[in-house]
Amino acid sequence: MTNESTSDNAAEAREGLVGSIVGRAKEVVGAVTGKDDLVEEGQLQQAEARKRKAALADDAVAEAKLTNAAQDMGETIRGTVEERHAGRAQAEREKLLVEQQRASEHAAATKDAGRLEASGRQAAERDAEQLAESRLREADALAGEASAVEQQSDADKVRLEREAAAAEQRAARLRAQTTN
Repeated sequence: MTNESTSDNAAEAREGLVGSIVGRAKEVVGAVTGKDDLVEEGQLQQAEARKRKAALADDAVAEAKLTNAAQDMGETIRGTVEERHAGRAQAEREKLLVEQQRASEHAAATKDAGRLEASGRQAAERDAEQLAESRLREADALAGEASAVEQQSDADKVRLEREAAAAEQRAARLRAQTTN
């Protein structure tokens, strides 16, 4: 809640209190003097003061809900971003590890292939390539999972933005109702 809206609310509260007191005074004076129209005017003024007080309370509740929704959305977005970064970093680490293993296994296979006959050498290299390809597919799968987490994070962000917009609209309607 801003300082301006706080002072506006304080001014509204003072107006409501003054209206209530003036309305009560009119009601008493009207009752004492026998003027029913003055009694009725005083009662109406008091009812208006009660409505103003209720509207201020509704506005404060709406403002608090909006603030809470904005804070929740910010926390969720921060968490989503952190998850996204962690998922990408994990996928990169896994891919680097797989590439290192591939290089190591390829070197070992090449060394073994040198000791084997020509046909045995080709089979060993094929096995090494298949193993390396298998590891790359695993790394790609991890990258796909990271992408899925990122897409879910984006969807969560959109959902939270819609919820915040809806909360702002509800707050605006409550404010409009309080001014009417």
